[in-house]
Amino acid sequence: MKRRQLIKNLGLGFGAITITPAVSSLLHSCSDGKSWNPVFFSKSQITLLTNLTELILPFDDKVPGAKELNLIKFIDLYIVNMFEDKQQKLFKISLDCFVENCLSVSDVPKINQISNDDLESRLKYYFKDNVNSHKVWNSEYNKFNRQFEGDESNAPVEAFSYRFLNTIRQLTITSFKWSEIIGENVLAYNPIPGRQVGCMDLDEATGGRAWSP
Repeated sequence: MKRRQLIKNLGLGFGAITITPAVSSLLHSCSDGKSWNPVFFSKSQITLLTNLTELILPFDDKVPGAKELNLIKFIDLYIVNMFEDKQQKLFKISLDCFVENCLSVSDVPKINQISNDDLESRLKYYFKDNVNSHKVWNSEYNKFNRQFEGDESNAPVEAFSYRFLNTIRQLTITSFKWSEIIGENVLAYNPIPGRQVGCMDLDEATGGRAWSP
């Protein structure tokens, strides 16, 4: 998808999470420098996820990408602060399943050997090549969720891998939209909103840019 179209689509709520005052505060704290010690993820997982988020929202000559914006910091802190205990356990299983899936398909033994090409192929597999499987994967995940009592041995790998990628995509897009840099310099920004004008094309109103939250 072209970058211009992607920025326009962000205004449609695609992949969004609810922004509560607590989440807003968390986003603000994540904009204060890039130094932090990951809480939920390991260092090797952080490297993998940073590369993954950059593939979801890459940089170009006009717009910084996920890596430059350090969106993984928000994702790490969001999971620790906003996910309930069961959600965290299930998300950890989904991450492990995704890594297992990548290692199996890429035929490499260690997480730090998973390349960007490997990650890109997984994004294509789950979001483009197998759209017709989404309903089945969601059903399998929800069934496991209902029956989950701490045993992860029977987790359906593909269903959990898809769930993992969906969650990461949602968190990446949300933190991108709410980033101060993106809100003020990339999206259409008006700190003091004026009158509402209905039925106006986005290209005419903002030059094709989605409004900043």
